[in-house]
Amino acid sequence: MSGKKSFPARGFAKILTENEAAIRLGSYRSFIGRDLNNTNFHQAYAFRFRLRHMPRRGDEFSRTGTLYGFALGHGLSRIDLDSTETEPHSRNFLLQNGLTPRVWVYSSHSRKTRLLEKEELFNPLIFGMNQSPFDLLMPFVFWNAKYVKSGKVAGRPSHLYSFTSPQWVESTRPDLTTVVMALDDNYEAPLRIETFGQSNVAERTFILNSLKKVSDHWIVKSLDYKDRQTRSNTRFEVTAAALNLDLDPTLLTAAGLKSQPVVPNEAFVSTK
Repeated sequence: MSGKKSFPARGFAKILTENEAAIRLGSYRSFIGRDLNNTNFHQAYAFRFRLRHMPRRGDEFSRTGTLYGFALGHGLSRIDLDSTETEPHSRNFLLQNGLTPRVWVYSSHSRKTRLLEKEELFNPLIFGMNQSPFDLLMPFVFWNAKYVKSGKVAGRPSHLYSFTSPQWVESTRPDLTTVVMALDDNYEAPLRIETFGQSNVAERTFILNSLKKVSDHWIVKSLDYKDRQTRSNTRFEVTAAALNLDLDPTLLTAAGLKSQPVVPNEAFVSTK
């Protein structure tokens, strides 16, 4: 983080040794990149969500969809965007996390599935909004990392890590040089993430607003993606969650994107 503006961590938290910091980050990496090999049942989930874009000027607009996965933290997930009056054709995404992530998209308009090019991973998931597939996957967690310090972020003890872009990012997005993440000490969830280019000020900021306990699991309820250049914010809000599901494994494959998962309405629990 040499030369970068200090991350907003105020107050004290337990300082980790280098070994403790590596173990903690390794644990989080294992969680978000795990592969259950389709042998664990009754762990799948479906989150209904709303993306609300709040520009500095102009009208707000929103889009809804559903996020699916085999289990919380599984390295494979699927996003189905609902169609609208202005965009009658739906789009479904398959996201595979890892050091070199991959994303496939199926369009009901073309009825074809294709693998996104690396540069497309940084394009907005929805035109005019801030989130990209890269933001949702957070593959930087698997990059070369350095433990920076510990402190309180949003009033919670956290541990800060700095990640350096690998070669494929340097060649695709040379303006993205460093990512800094604050990992919550208890929940091991990212509380705040900042991405840096050549400037000492963060270009984009991710903020975890709230968590929600559904059944025996804590899930993300709301998070923000703020862009410094446009001064806009896109808020991701989980509006309902269904846990402990059994999903057909083929639904989370590139070929399966054209098929619609069926989850009964009564399985969803409102997060309000």
